[in-house]
Amino acid sequence: MPLRIEPLDRSHRPLLADFQNPCPGLVDYLRRYALRHAEKDLLARTYVAIDSGTGMPRLAGYFSLTTVSVERGSLAPLPDLNRLPRFPIPGILLARLAVDTRIRGQGLGRYLFEEALGLTLQLAQNGPVAFRLFVTDALDAEAQSFYAHFGCAPLSEGFPCRMVLDLRPLLWGQTEPDTRTAAGGSDDSSIQPIG
Repeated sequence: MPLRIEPLDRSHRPLLADFQNPCPGLVDYLRRYALRHAEKDLLARTYVAIDSGTGMPRLAGYFSLTTVSVERGSLAPLPDLNRLPRFPIPGILLARLAVDTRIRGQGLGRYLFEEALGLTLQLAQNGPVAFRLFVTDALDAEAQSFYAHFGCAPLSEGFPCRMVLDLRPLLWGQTEPDTRTAAGGSDDSSIQPIG
């Protein structure tokens, strides 16, 4: 499946109506709010995965990124972060990640997560602001397990469960998230980035 990852813009509107996902909130956000949040409200930036291998372009999935601060006290389960100053720790929030129901199980969720993390690391290395964390909120046990495969650690029990990944080791080359098993198998060669 050849994919392009693009920032959501008005040219994608015709593709939004066909997107399907079992979580109505993820579909509703994409169709009603994502473009406004990016262009007018400046609340989040959404990136879409466009599948161009089916003849007609199709929106295969998306993710949204925004900024977040995590209270330093909530980081107690992560000893390396307990040495940070006692004020909210800045990060990038993976606010939403969704895959079209018709192509679930093909590794696209893993691919979108890697793209979101890659954009975050680029911003951390080259951007005009500093931040330490990559943050997400797991809505259920399946999502928590998915994010844990990438090294995200839970900050609480129950759901939604805030999870964080310390970016410093990734930026300094001390470790890499294990993406080989995040989708429940080995590297999926059916996802082919283009462009």
